[in-house]
Amino acid sequence: MRNPKLVALLLSLSLAMTPQVAVAQTSIEQLFQQAKAAQNASNYSEAEAIWRRVLQLDPKNASAYVGLGNVLGSQGKYDEALAAFQKAIQLDPKYARAYGGLGSALGSQGKYDEALAAFQKAIQLDPKNAYAYDGLGSVLGSQGKHNEAIAAFQKAIQLDPKYANTYGNLGNALRIQGKYDEAIAAFQKAIQIDPKFAYAYNGLGYTLQQQGKLKEAIQEFKQATRLDPNYVIAQNNLKEAQRLLALRQKPELQLPIVGDQKWLPSPQDEPLVGVLRSVVRIIAEIPTGNNIAAGWVVKREGNKAWIVTNRHVVTDAKSTKRTSTKIELEFFSQPPNGQYLPRYTAKVLQITDANDPLDLALLEVTGIPEDIQPLPMYSGKVGRTTQVLAIGHPSNGGDWTTVSGEISNVLSQENKLQITATLAEGNSGGPVIDKETQQVVGLMVAILDPNQQRQDATKTSQGELSTPATGGFGFAYSMDVVIKKLRNWGIP
Repeated sequence: MRNPKLVALLLSLSLAMTPQVAVAQTSIEQLFQQAKAAQNASNYSEAEAIWRRVLQLDPKNASAYVGLGNVLGSQGKYDEALAAFQKAIQLDPKYARAYGGLGSALGSQGKYDEALAAFQKAIQLDPKNAYAYDGLGSVLGSQGKHNEAIAAFQKAIQLDPKYANTYGNLGNALRIQGKYDEAIAAFQKAIQIDPKFAYAYNGLGYTLQQQGKLKEAIQEFKQATRLDPNYVIAQNNLKEAQRLLALRQKPELQLPIVGDQKWLPSPQDEPLVGVLRSVVRIIAEIPTGNNIAAGWVVKREGNKAWIVTNRHVVTDAKSTKRTSTKIELEFFSQPPNGQYLPRYTAKVLQITDANDPLDLALLEVTGIPEDIQPLPMYSGKVGRTTQVLAIGHPSNGGDWTTVSGEISNVLSQENKLQITATLAEGNSGGPVIDKETQQVVGLMVAILDPNQQRQDATKTSQGELSTPATGGFGFAYSMDVVIKKLRNWGIP
């Protein structure tokens, strides 16, 4: 029979002699679990802090660098994510997951050739890495290589038949090729695996819409928005499908292209009617649905007008970076209940490069009503506390919503104004107007979410990540940098 006192003595001696590294290892294992739990709950800033704590305890932990890179990428901090993955590779050159993460970060920055090389290296190191094949397929799709992308997704499914995300990506690639029945089967399989996968419901709905099955599409969009209330592109798609169905049933609900001036309120009833009339609602089609945001008229000659907005409004900014080939505009008026505003087809005339930090685009449209005129712009210095109005189409509000705010900071090195106001996705590209002079002093480009993360303020989401759609303040380009670019583009 063992002597309890002797056992206790031996245990105490054992603990006293335990190396600090063992104690630290236990702590690191606990921190790993905490970081993964925070990441799974989309608490990315919390997960980032935990991963950084792990690296303080163990600076050579390659897995922690991969974890850190993942949460940095989820927050849009791609340069920092790249550095984390590169550090992991430096510590462990044969770490396949690090190359997969590197490929994802590079792909998010539009560096597709480098991303392909990273995913291929991950596959070389681990030929059974389904996630690397999924990432490879996404990059190939972004390059327009849809047949190769489909082959990569199919290989990923072969390796991991229960990965819903790959079925969703496969469905999207098949739909782009017009293989609607196969796309529907892929989206349905994704939903079968994960009944709460909002991205798959949106993809299924958009495929049905392109087949003309609007009632069925509406049901899928509704399900996507129920599952993810922050999935703004699904909300946009739902509204567009409902509009198309209504117009199919009653074409007379579409207002005539000209003559909507009669639906304008008087200046007495709406003092800002002239300003609102010059602000457009932009509907830009991308592979997963529609971006919806704002812009405004900067020049007019005869029946032709030019509109400035953000690049990310008229491109598939979060995936292929490609410019939309179908862009429509609506202008402010107040038609009778149930009727729809006329739409005007626009084209992109100029656009900054995808890697250019200046996020601008210039649209051209013809045949718009004669009363719509350019808004006056002011390029001088604008001080803090200047009272302003931001006009846009927020995802959580009505179109042509006007919110009051003030300039709370001037970021000269970034050519930006910090605007304190209640802003939301859909405000991108909208004008920031000096309340006193009614001149445009800024162009909205980003909002700030509760996690202190700058987000595109477009009504869009790719489904991979659900982010808050509203922020208490945002950022606008100061007009001097906008006017300089417009002059380069031939707009005086």
